[in-house]
Parts: sequence; C-alpha cells; structure tokens
Amino acid sequence: MFLPSLLFSLLTATAIWLLSRRHPARDPRFVGGAMTLLLLLPALSFFPKVTVAVSSAPIGESSTSWLLLAWIAGAFFFLVRKLSDFSALLRWKREASPCDLGDLFEKSQRELGFQKPTQVRVHPELSSPVVTGLISPTIFLPTTCHQWSESTLKMALLHELSHLQRRDLWMALLADLACIVHWFNPAVWWMRSTMLTQCEYACDAHLLEKGTDPKSYANALCDVAESSTYPPLTLAMAGHAPLRERIQQIATPKIHRSTWLGIFIVATSLPAIALSVIRFAPGVLPVYSPAEIELRFSASPFPGDA
Repeated sequence: MFLPSLLFSLLTATAIWLLSRRHPARDPRFVGGAMTLLLLLPALSFFPKVTVAVSSAPIGESSTSWLLLAWIAGAFFFLVRKLSDFSALLRWKREASPCDLGDLFEKSQRELGFQKPTQVRVHPELSSPVVTGLISPTIFLPTTCHQWSESTLKMALLHELSHLQRRDLWMALLADLACIVHWFNPAVWWMRSTMLTQCEYACDAHLLEKGTDPKSYANALCDVAESSTYPPLTLAMAGHAPLRERIQQIATPKIHRSTWLGIFIVATSLPAIALSVIRFAPGVLPVYSPAEIELRFSASPFPGDA
C-alpha cells in the first residue's frame, strides 16, 4: 500500500502543481478522482496477488509488521482528531440560535434551483458564513449579518447553498478520509488543501453561471473576507482560496478543465494499481547434493585440454 500510494500521489501532485501555477481555478473533480483512487488502493491489498520472483529478498516480515503497526497508530490518531472535530461542530450547533431572514432564504433557493431543507442559524463567534452537514445541512451566519445589506446577505446565502448543490461537503469528506488513510504522505495533505481551494473557485463560477451579478458578488466577498475563524468540517465563504485571485476569476470567470491532467491521472494510476496487486518474492535457488558440489569443485575448468 505504501509504495503505490507514494508513487501515485507524488506524480499526481506534481502535475496538479505545475498546471495550477498558471490557472489556479481548476475543476476540483480531477483532484477528487485522484483522492478516490488513493482510498481504493488499500482495498486492492485484499485481492489475490500476482507473485513475481526477484533476485534479492524483499523486506522481512518483521519490518512489514512494524510498518503496519505504525500506520494503524497514525490512522487511529487522525481518526480520533476528526471525531473530535465532529464533536466541536456539534457544540457549535448547540451554541447557535435560529435566524429569521423572512422570505430572503426561500428566494435564494428558488433563484439557485436548490430546494433541499436547510437550517439557517446565527453563531456569536463567527464573522463569515459557513455551511456544514452532509445529510441535514446547516448554514451558520455571524451575528453581524443583520447589519449587512440585503444584497450581501443574499450573496452569502447563495454561496453556501451553491456548496450544497455542488456536493462540495462530500468532496471535503472524501479528502479527509484519504488523509486519514494516507496520513504519512504529505502530498495527499497538499492535494486536500488544493481541492478545497478549487471548490471555492468552482462555487464562484457556478453562481455566475446561474446569473448572479459579478459586481454584487465580488462586493459581498470583500464584505465578509475579514474572517479567518470557522469551525471544523465546514466550508467558509471567506476561507481556503485567496480573495485577490477569486476576485480576478470573478472578473474573468472561467474554470479550466485540463484533459491532459485527467489523462495523466489515469496513466499514473495503472502502475500504482499494478504495484498493489503484485507480491515480490525471492527467486528459488537450485539445491545441489554434497556429491554434486564435490564434483563441480573437482571438475577441470578446461575440459577440452584433457
């Protein structure tokens, strides 16, 4: 599991980094696909293996056992951290109070074409809107939201509803699971951060495609961009992606979809899958009897001279 994931993640992260240097606003589904494959690679270890003989002996069983124990300990640690984040999120929900926005929320849902039941609550420690909840979504607003203009409040609601409509929270969960399984791999953590940033760009572009006014939306982003405080397991309107680059993308909206990146991910996944289903074993050396060994040592090296 370790070698295939390292090989695949390092090559994929390098390709994503090179392509994102020029166009940071890329479709997050490519990185999401890579994360999905990283989650599937460990499952391949339970499939029947193809044995390949090698001249040198592979890593000993004792070394493999220690690596497995270290991986289990690390995965358990990060799983407990994620459960702790979930507990903190429940505390945030208990501390929040219901928010009455009149018919503005229903209007925002109709404009976006998204009618899933969603709670709207106010939390005193927030200064930027956030959304959470895979099954029962909740939008949290800061207490200062009643001081915002109606346009800013509407844009904030549209942004968080867009995350729900695009299922970005599910993609974030996928990235968190990949980081738990591959906690030892820094490339996977970097890919998670990159994917969350790309989700913000894609969310902005999604709203503009739905007919949201770019100027009003950019102004709303600037109004709420002061925040850096938001609970875990949420997506914040003012988080992850740099504000300046987001404003630039809003001015010239375009999500770059790289066919070459998809081809590269598929190409690098093949050797990773192959390494996951291959078991290397030392080649079987021929066994000679003592008489055969004595005969070989006593034989003339130049039989033609006899």
